[in-house]
Amino acid sequence: MDEKAKQLFNLMFRPGETVCVSHNKYGYHSIPLEYAINGPVTLVPPTDKFPYEYPDISELLLVALNPIKGFRQDLNCTAFRNFLVELDYGPLPEQLAYVKRLGMPFSAAIFSGNKSIHFLISLDKDLPSEKVYRMFSEWILGVVSLADQNTKNPSRSIRIPGAYREPGKKQLLIEMPGVVKTEELVAWLNKYPDSRPKEKAERVISEQPDFSRVRPWVSEKLYFGVKPPNRNKQWFTIGVEFALAGYSEDDTIELLQKYFEPDRDFKQREWETALKSAFKWTYERKES
Repeated sequence: MDEKAKQLFNLMFRPGETVCVSHNKYGYHSIPLEYAINGPVTLVPPTDKFPYEYPDISELLLVALNPIKGFRQDLNCTAFRNFLVELDYGPLPEQLAYVKRLGMPFSAAIFSGNKSIHFLISLDKDLPSEKVYRMFSEWILGVVSLADQNTKNPSRSIRIPGAYREPGKKQLLIEMPGVVKTEELVAWLNKYPDSRPKEKAERVISEQPDFSRVRPWVSEKLYFGVKPPNRNKQWFTIGVEFALAGYSEDDTIELLQKYFEPDRDFKQREWETALKSAFKWTYERKES
């Protein structure tokens, strides 16, 4: 692993924690921090449909923002301290200048190897709950309005510097100022009170996610693949099943990503929209 990547891991995590790393866009089971840094790495997929992976540590592209015990899902996060602000609007120098002009404190800036900069905010103190984490995350992204607004959840992944996402496209550490004091972040956010998220009534279908409540046809459908026609409708009904079983929208997208096969007329955004529509429909029926 690149020396700067090791420095980043030691900034983000604490000794003894377990983390979720990946050499592709999919999520795997967590491994001890020391294995992620020094090897060996064994990546366990969420189902038997996919094989175990044994990448070299130099091949690792992504690491989930916060420590996780189990598969990469929000509900498996064991601490809440790291945030991602991802910019892909305009030239790279303008992205960096935009964040600095806003005065946002950050711990590291990483070139994704393509067209964006990933800004990490790593706090000196863990936040008390996922609810508080999400409030901070929404507030940050409300201020940094040009950033990708879909990086609010704590199990989101950030690019690992030093790795090649594909030949000729290396992920690079641009800056690493270090840990951000929680008080510093709060002081910065308080300069933008209008961007503070309003309190939302929490919508819950089930208190605890339970895969056994997902009907058997869903496992069969995922195993053999969701094929045309009517892929929107199929993914919608799968999303409803996961919502009823108590999974969050973010965790469902993370879990099902590995089963999604993009096509020319059915891309990632359309797939996510189908799942999000399923959750909205399910919550509205529950509340009515």
